[in-house]
Amino acid sequence: MNELTEMTENNYSNIVVAIDLGSRNIRSMIARKGEDGRLEVLFAKKTTSVGIENGIVINVDEVSFQIKKIIQELRNFVNNLLKNEKEPNVVYDIQKVYVGLHGKSIHGDLNEISRSFGSKITFQDMEMVEAENRRMTLSPGRRIVDVIPFDYIIDQESSVDNPIGCVCQNLRSRFLNVSADNRVEDNLRRCFENVNESVCKDPSVNVSCEPMFVLHSRYMADAVLSQEQKEVGCMLLDFGAQTISMSIYHEKKLRYLHVFNFGSDTITKDIASMQLPWDVSEKLKRSFGSAMPGLASPVIVDLPNGRQLDSNILCNTIESRMRDIMQRVNAAIDLSGYRSVLDSIVLVGGGANLKHLIEFVETETGITCRFGDIRVLAQNTDAKYAAIDNASIMGIMMAAETGSVVSIKKEETVAQPAVKPKNKVKKNPMKSLISLFGNIGENIGNVFDDPDDKE
Repeated sequence: MNELTEMTENNYSNIVVAIDLGSRNIRSMIARKGEDGRLEVLFAKKTTSVGIENGIVINVDEVSFQIKKIIQELRNFVNNLLKNEKEPNVVYDIQKVYVGLHGKSIHGDLNEISRSFGSKITFQDMEMVEAENRRMTLSPGRRIVDVIPFDYIIDQESSVDNPIGCVCQNLRSRFLNVSADNRVEDNLRRCFENVNESVCKDPSVNVSCEPMFVLHSRYMADAVLSQEQKEVGCMLLDFGAQTISMSIYHEKKLRYLHVFNFGSDTITKDIASMQLPWDVSEKLKRSFGSAMPGLASPVIVDLPNGRQLDSNILCNTIESRMRDIMQRVNAAIDLSGYRSVLDSIVLVGGGANLKHLIEFVETETGITCRFGDIRVLAQNTDAKYAAIDNASIMGIMMAAETGSVVSIKKEETVAQPAVKPKNKVKKNPMKSLISLFGNIGENIGNVFDDPDDKE
């Protein structure tokens, strides 16, 4: 923190602001991203979300209100942090907010484009290949939200990371096209349009920022997995409240991605079916629940309504539901075709805090399993941010390419109207391809005490 005492362009330009909109909770975070990619968390907060189901915004007005309130609070923190006595007329604003794309509809599909060449492959050639790939036919109501290079095969033999400059007769380009329900992105964009259009007489409460949507499932691995794990074969399983995302890595690339439309809330629902309130069911699951009854110590639990519950009944209920969940996960592993190369399974997300889940997953899949840990925190960052609950928002942070904060004169804030974002945030195609083929605070309360809080 001492480095922030004297502010210059260089030491606030790398501050990143991220928001993770889950079905149970909304996480917001401010961090400084170093040149080595490591994150120094300056501020983090968790609030209960309203109007989001299965990772999709359902009530635009409710979520817009929450987003605006969060951004105002984040902006106040930034200004307190970066207060510059030498330039009292300078204030700091949040220009960009990195927002994770969630949703039960997210899925990755392979698409292959074959082209014949009689000469060297050029940058323009690959632009056309990528454009053709994006024209992949999808089901109505879906769109591609991210494209991940899978492999490039030269003349049916050699695999290359970057085909530009290669001389060949034929090139097979395969892409993992990640698609989602149109509502995933459209409703989020409407929220930010509402936030930016809402203009008050007091300019200090107006918000004008551009949302930068990123596929959190893609970048979460950068925060959790090592390069060795990605190379030998690893599955990242993110247990959220209403969704579970599954990502398989092999030879350092994302090979398979799928999001299931259920999460740890299904377990809570089963417990609640025993005529128990939802909040009591949640507490029972966390405190006395287990995925493997044989490993849990049996106790009699006194309930708030005077009843008693044998923990064996609770754990048997949980085991039954977890067995159903893992049957579907196992089926997806088989469908991916990568079971034979999986060296380990890494668990993250609030739902992964269920007792004896590692032992259960190992038993059901036959694959070594462990909890994930955040590998990208700077040394001076509080260790509590390394909890598996934070993998998603850390992944969003890892996707950030530029900072979120700008400095402006105080008098400009009065005259400057709120700016409505463009209808579609477009990436510079040149920048996209360079990335594709190049070498290539104050914490309010105990904000991380609810483990079961993602999507």
